[in-house]
Amino acid sequence: MAAYARHSKAVAESGGMEYLDLSPYEYRTFPLPMRSVGWLGCKYGVQGVGASKVTRYESELLISASWRLSSLTLGTHECEFCREGPVFEGNGEYHYYTQAGDVYSAPMMILHYVEEHGYHPPEAFLKGLADTNTLVWDWRSERLAGLLLDESEDLDMRCEAIVDLANWKDPRALEALVYAARDDELSDVAGDEIGRSLGGFLGVGFAKDIRVDSFPDLVRFGIQQYLMG
Repeated sequence: MAAYARHSKAVAESGGMEYLDLSPYEYRTFPLPMRSVGWLGCKYGVQGVGASKVTRYESELLISASWRLSSLTLGTHECEFCREGPVFEGNGEYHYYTQAGDVYSAPMMILHYVEEHGYHPPEAFLKGLADTNTLVWDWRSERLAGLLLDESEDLDMRCEAIVDLANWKDPRALEALVYAARDDELSDVAGDEIGRSLGGFLGVGFAKDIRVDSFPDLVRFGIQQYLMG
């Protein structure tokens, strides 16, 4: 995670945090292709203004889908549209997986942009969120699980997989996360994230044999953080 944090901070400081909606995600390296949503700045302005206002249903859908932050950096990004009062600051990204196979990345600030600055996310993105129920195991989850289980892969990429694999409530995802929890290197650098991902499986039937007390301290801490909300 540390290498990504340094890279993300450098990109943020260079001003590379603004992208057109639905353009290929380029902010940093990620193991899956993604499309950008809500990466706003002064060059393109508040995209989507002039479209119909985000409905209450769409707003609640977006909030519900924005359940797990990833890619937290060493610094924060200030909103370029706050003109009065405190300037909102954000850190990290939300990743959204749809049943159709799409993956979207948005900055943590997307909810602020919608609520305070009239940003309207692309209709294709909102439709994808509406069509997403329980994700079926597919090439995306296979890629993330394989990455996490392969000790020869880049450590930062494996850490990315820890967070996003939790989108699939599938025994194969659980198996990969339990493996990560028992990997000394992974549990040392990302034990809390492993725990947060494992926490989402505790109420699932196929996870009934999980022994939380068998995991390293940092993993157990992450599980507690998940349970505390």
